[in-house]
Amino acid sequence: MPKIYLKKNVLDAAFERLEFIFDHFDNIYFSVSGGKDSSVMVQLANMVAKKKNRKFDVLYIDFEAQYRLTIDHVYELKQLSQIRDFYHIALPMALRNAVSILQPKWICWEEESKDLWVRDLPSDSINMNNNPFPWFRKGEEFEDFILEFADWYQKKYGGLVACGVGIRSDESLNRFRTITFDGKIVYDNKRWTTKIKCNDRYIDVFNFYPIYDWRTEDIWGAVSKFDLKYNQVYELMYKNGLSIHEQRLCQPYGDDQKNGLDQFKALEYDTWSKVVNRVNRC
Repeated sequence: MPKIYLKKNVLDAAFERLEFIFDHFDNIYFSVSGGKDSSVMVQLANMVAKKKNRKFDVLYIDFEAQYRLTIDHVYELKQLSQIRDFYHIALPMALRNAVSILQPKWICWEEESKDLWVRDLPSDSINMNNNPFPWFRKGEEFEDFILEFADWYQKKYGGLVACGVGIRSDESLNRFRTITFDGKIVYDNKRWTTKIKCNDRYIDVFNFYPIYDWRTEDIWGAVSKFDLKYNQVYELMYKNGLSIHEQRLCQPYGDDQKNGLDQFKALEYDTWSKVVNRVNRC
């Protein structure tokens, strides 16, 4: 059973938050990773948007070194009926490389390393050949890019903008702090929103966290209840001995994800060999 707060379960609360956003914001986009949390979030949003006859956009940052099944699922999400624009970003960004003390950063989709790329450049992606962002620079940090994108998006579409983020506060203290931090600016006293600051100035964009109070069990409960699409790599992880609480995705060389590098060998052997050779490991 889902958690209950004030006689309201987390699924109903999430739908209410999504309806509130579609009722109060001019333009909306969702940040997705191909993982279970953002996948469920955007599919629930599609249900609400369809009911309200609204469209939304999606931002997906492609880190190159991904499971093939993750990319397959991303392309499933691209088919959601209420999506207006899907921003599939495959630009050379700097990412953490926690598997090496000599190369603490690596750059995905770097042209100079093309012979080591884990995958071919997606034909429908935003890349250096068709980059519409005048502010982007090679080696830009992911954290900087998402703020610059928010500013660019608001200027492009105008009005009050909301960005949906599929974080859950029970995953880490940092995520819990994102929700509870008293020093942030929120929209309409909603603690599950945060006004974005870019280049030392606030912009008319609010992050919102519709599933912040969900547990992992709630995610899979929603998948079952609504027969949602999901990343099949989780099935393989479970069969390989990982509990639903141990499964991690996103880019493979981060501080947490590095512990699961061996999973690539068991789940996608061809991908594993490319991932191992992609960055300096020592």
